[in-house]
Amino acid sequence: MTRGKRVLWLAVLLLAACAGTAPNVLYVQAGPGGLSSKQVEINDKWLARTLSFGEVTVRPLGLGSSMEVQVAVQNTGSRNAYFEYRFLWYDAAGSETSTITNWIPAYLGSGESRGFKSTAPGPDAAGFRFMVRKQQAVTHTGS
Repeated sequence: MTRGKRVLWLAVLLLAACAGTAPNVLYVQAGPGGLSSKQVEINDKWLARTLSFGEVTVRPLGLGSSMEVQVAVQNTGSRNAYFEYRFLWYDAAGSETSTITNWIPAYLGSGESRGFKSTAPGPDAAGFRFMVRKQQAVTHTGS
């Protein structure tokens, strides 16, 4: 194999390894009155074939208070799905107001459906992103 072909194959393998690492995202504009808009961004085809976003429920927690949301996720695949998720909250101007942004590991059996909940960090929350991605390997930081 010539050097040019080796470099090409290395580049293809590198791109394949990096492909699909971006999360699938459910963008929701919500408020105390409930759901006002919903948009899905698909960045990982495996996730799109395996997991689907379902009903979004918005529940106000009190007058002038924050809200709680629940997003239904279903494993539409024929195998168990291991993934990570997180919620990011935004105010009306689009600035992030989230206090915790860690990825949380999750699991759904084949055909299983489950609701994932989050509470807004404050009354100024106007929308959120619910993000799912393939489970990532834990790396040692050396500390």
